[in-house]
Amino acid sequence: MKALIIDDEKHVREAIRLLVPWETFQIGAILEAQDGQTAIELIQKEKPEIIFTDMMMPNMDGTKLLEWASKHAPASKIIVISGHDDFSFVRTTVKCGCIDYILKPIDAEQLKSALATAIDSWKREEQERSRSLHMNIELNQLKPIFLEQYFSTLISEPGNHPAFAETMEQELGILMPITHMRVAIVSLELSPPAVKAKFAAGLDLLFFALTNICNEFLRDKGLGYAFRYRGHDLELALLLWGEARYAPELLGDINAAIFKTLKTRLVFGIGLPTAFPSEAATSYQLAKLALQRRNLLGGSADFHFYEPSTAHAKNPLLMWSEFEERIRFAVQSGQQEQIRRAMQPWFDALDQSGYISLEQLSQWRQQFELAKSRWEAHDDGPVSEEKTDTRANNAHPLPVTPLGTFDYEQWKQSVFDEACESARRVAERDKESGVIYDIAKYIEQHVHSDITLQEIASRFFLSREYISRKFKQEMNENISDFIARSRIKRAKELLANGQLRISQIAEQVGFQDEKYFSKVFKKWTDCSPNEYRKRHYGEDGGGK
Repeated sequence: MKALIIDDEKHVREAIRLLVPWETFQIGAILEAQDGQTAIELIQKEKPEIIFTDMMMPNMDGTKLLEWASKHAPASKIIVISGHDDFSFVRTTVKCGCIDYILKPIDAEQLKSALATAIDSWKREEQERSRSLHMNIELNQLKPIFLEQYFSTLISEPGNHPAFAETMEQELGILMPITHMRVAIVSLELSPPAVKAKFAAGLDLLFFALTNICNEFLRDKGLGYAFRYRGHDLELALLLWGEARYAPELLGDINAAIFKTLKTRLVFGIGLPTAFPSEAATSYQLAKLALQRRNLLGGSADFHFYEPSTAHAKNPLLMWSEFEERIRFAVQSGQQEQIRRAMQPWFDALDQSGYISLEQLSQWRQQFELAKSRWEAHDDGPVSEEKTDTRANNAHPLPVTPLGTFDYEQWKQSVFDEACESARRVAERDKESGVIYDIAKYIEQHVHSDITLQEIASRFFLSREYISRKFKQEMNENISDFIARSRIKRAKELLANGQLRISQIAEQVGFQDEKYFSKVFKKWTDCSPNEYRKRHYGEDGGGK
């Protein structure tokens, strides 16, 4: 801490120096001034926490100094030391918030007591200032997050927002009512690999940079506001106030600034003007459609307006289902060359159309995932669309060129690779199913043996757990039940031979104990072996 002693008499300044145990009060620097003007210069430069001052001084007296300090150094704590018991001086002292008014000659204990009070008061206020500063820093850090969430809600939850005008005034300083606006959005789905690599640690920093650049043109000029739209992880939304006929030039300037900073250009989709905030969601959806329906194979325009009259005119939907059957047969063959030949007509049709949009890619992805699910399930029946949509949306990011454009050739290669991978899984499934059917055949041929799961596992070089799980999946029953059912089936056939005794039949179907065999047989048929023979073959059970 620093202390400043102001008095035109040198011996008074020296007395104060001697009377105060400065180290005890943790004051490390003691400054001196002989008049108010010199004191002001020192206060501005050194910012002392404690000030001792006389009231009667040349150039600038204590009254004017106190008035100046109350405005320009309000954090400093002031103790007045004067040789005049003057009410006007005391009134000025109280008015300016001084700690104490001490009369000369100086009493040491009174001086130390006043200093202790001054230091305690300064520390309390400093703690409050620190808390307030910390809170302001936190609020400034949270404000962009609040606005981001607030505007995202305007889009995701359309309707009336009563406190909207108040929020716009408090947070953006906008006094004039905004009745209309249009939304522009940017999807970072096709960001260049270099940009993604630069911000590999997280997208927060990338969005922070982009929103700052955009808001230098929008917020600072009162033209709109940019924020990360929380309805979609990869979208940046720009609210453009009014009709926003200036949008092309504005977005061009923004893109130039983004390119200067990040060495990449973005593509904007722009919706129609709508009422704000009640219809913000409509403009957002139209901006999204404009972005999704742009041709990824041609042109490099920075922005795309939604145009309802031509929304579908250039959007040939070459459905995957038109080519799926031929590709399915190729996948089931397991031959890559056959798969390539089967997919080529679809790729040729895409080449000839010269038009591919994000909307089409999304539809084809869902159809492709649905087809793969059917192939791999060995079932032409319905597959859960919810599960298919999840796989389609989460597992297959679009391939991007170094310039940040759609990599069409790489996309075709990835679709082909996925079909080949699906063929591998189909072959693996068929192989596993074949082993299970071999196990079932083995069981049926050896019902006379004491068949155990361990014996089967050893014979077929598979684990008992794997056999149990796969057998249930393929045969729809436990392997133990299949063994029992196979034995009972064989026993029914042998019961037709009236010359065989029940004990002989039991032995031939793997039972050493005739009574246990009869018990198991009755469990599966609701009758004993003798009753079954009599009922089905007209025998009286004499073969016992």
